[in-house]
Amino acid sequence: MSNGNAVVQQSPHPALITVRRAFEEACSALQAISDFEEAYRVATELADGLREMAETAALARARSAAQLSEAEGLSLAGLATKLSISKARASQLINAARGDGEK
Repeated sequence: MSNGNAVVQQSPHPALITVRRAFEEACSALQAISDFEEAYRVATELADGLREMAETAALARARSAAQLSEAEGLSLAGLATKLSISKARASQLINAARGDGEK
């Protein structure tokens, strides 16, 4: 997935396309709800669920970065270069993967 030291941008993974479609369907269904209180409740559930999924995905990304760093024996600077991110961001990812990056 990498070209030299930079991450190559590719088409979205099929699973991500499925998630995007499900999100679009949920938004359409939400807009079709005529009871405003019900719409608010459903929108809150949607927002909470998306927040939870985003947090889970962010941790998976951090763990992937840490695994990459470990597998290739990369320093923070090396990981930063490989992923085209700053050294500070590489450090944040490693700390999050270790559980040191909790809020």
